[in-house]
Amino acid sequence: MKRFFLLLSVILSIGACHSNQSETTETAVTKTDTAKKNYLPVAYYLKAEIAVVDSFPLRIMKYQVNSGKTDSGIITTAIFDQLAKEFLTPDLDSARFENKFEENSFIDRSTDLVSFTYSTKDTGNGLKRVDVLLSPGSGYDKLNSIYMESISKNKDSSLISKMSWKAGRNFSILHIRQPNKGPETTNQTIVVWDSRE
Repeated sequence: MKRFFLLLSVILSIGACHSNQSETTETAVTKTDTAKKNYLPVAYYLKAEIAVVDSFPLRIMKYQVNSGKTDSGIITTAIFDQLAKEFLTPDLDSARFENKFEENSFIDRSTDLVSFTYSTKDTGNGLKRVDVLLSPGSGYDKLNSIYMESISKNKDSSLISKMSWKAGRNFSILHIRQPNKGPETTNQTIVVWDSRE
C-alpha cells in the first residue's frame, strides 16, 4: 500500500511539472505573437490591381508629360505591366518592409477613409514613404489609393520618384531629376484604364 501511494505521488508530481511547463510555453507563444507587426500587404494590393487590368479587355491610355508637352496614346497590357512594375519595389517585401518602416494610422472622419502611413529613417537609396487609403467595408477594407515616394542617388544626380495609384482607375509616376550641376528636370507618366470620376 505504501508503494501505491509513493507511485501515485511521483505520477502527480510529474503531471504537475508537465502542466506548469505547458502553461509557460503557451504564455511565451502569446507574447511572441502579439509582438509581430501586422502591416498592410501593399505589394499584394498592387498585384491584385495589376491582375484585374490584365484580365479585362480595357482601353489603356498613357499620357507622357515632358517639359510642359503632353503625348498620349493607347498601350497594350504588356506595356502597362512594364510601367506598373515600378510600384513593386523590393522594399515592399514583407520582412524588409516590417524591419525598415514604422506605421501610423488614423480614421479621417471628413472622408470616411482609413489612412495608413509608413515611413523610414533610412537615408540610403530606396523607398521612403508609403501612404495607403482604405474604405472601410463590411468584413473587409477596400483599397482606395496608394502613394509612394522613393529616392535614388548617384555621384552625378538624385532621382526622386513620386507614384500614386488610384484603385480601379489610374496611376501616375512623377520623376524629378536633380543633377549636381544644371537645372532640375521632371518627367511624368500617367496611365488610365477607367476615366470615370
